[in-house]
Amino acid sequence: MSARRVARTAIPALLALALIAPEAAAAARGGSPAAPTNLRITATTSSSVTLAWDAPKSGSEIYYYGISETPTWNRFTVRAPQTTFTRTRLSPNVPHSWVVRAVDAKGNGSAPSNTVTYKTPPDTTPPSAPTLLAALYVGPGLVELDWTDSVDDTSSGVTYLINRNGSSTPYGNVSYAVVPLAPSNSYSISVTARDNSGNSATSNMISVTTPAADNTSPPSPPGNLTGFAVANCEGWLSWNASTDDVDPPSVIRYEGYVNGVFDGSWFGKTSTFMYATQNGTNTFTIVAFDSSGNQSQSTVEIHDMWLC
Repeated sequence: MSARRVARTAIPALLALALIAPEAAAAARGGSPAAPTNLRITATTSSSVTLAWDAPKSGSEIYYYGISETPTWNRFTVRAPQTTFTRTRLSPNVPHSWVVRAVDAKGNGSAPSNTVTYKTPPDTTPPSAPTLLAALYVGPGLVELDWTDSVDDTSSGVTYLINRNGSSTPYGNVSYAVVPLAPSNSYSISVTARDNSGNSATSNMISVTTPAADNTSPPSPPGNLTGFAVANCEGWLSWNASTDDVDPPSVIRYEGYVNGVFDGSWFGKTSTFMYATQNGTNTFTIVAFDSSGNQSQSTVEIHDMWLC
């Protein structure tokens, strides 16, 4: 066969190689799967979006799909052959974008799909209203409250405010609180749940009347108070709960002092971290108060502490 004829025969074969589908060529070069196509949004709510895409038509067998989200930089995975994903609890009034990559069993990832974007609307929906239960305990100087959890459609949690005779005080994100009151007074109390966007819902109202502070017996001293240094400057303290002839342990208030200086206070708590205020030996004092204001205390020293 002549050299000219060999050349003519080779030309069609070279043209055929040049026309191979781009994704197949990429797979042949790098061993990676082809990219998913036609990424699209199939459903939305005020705080969620459902994505769908088409699986690659050629290339490696797909093990899972990786979804990348901006601006949060969150990553999600979906096991093949599933080609849908629902993202929930999106932040309100924020544009989010997604791309999808295919990953084979060897961990090889494809190029990204096309990008889709969805902007959630502003959050105007309040959380569910909590239900304030009957007071767990009413003492001369406090009330112990419990209520049902409030749920919000976009926030992972809500914060609570205690309303007493028209004034409101934040009380964190736990549906329980011991609230200071004045002796021999009547109060109308409710709880307001507030989400991250400022929407709020208020519970039912209960009425409580505090008794007179006529108890003169102090609670027992915080027993077995012990402490040790943690990373030199920090001390870990723990003690046995004080007991009182009137109040339950859950409403005993503890105050902590370091070298005679007030550090913090807690209801019903029996351990805490406290920081040194001088090098060497630091003296830590825990004082227990009942709801009538009677007090007792325990003191412990922690040696070889050094300021951070």
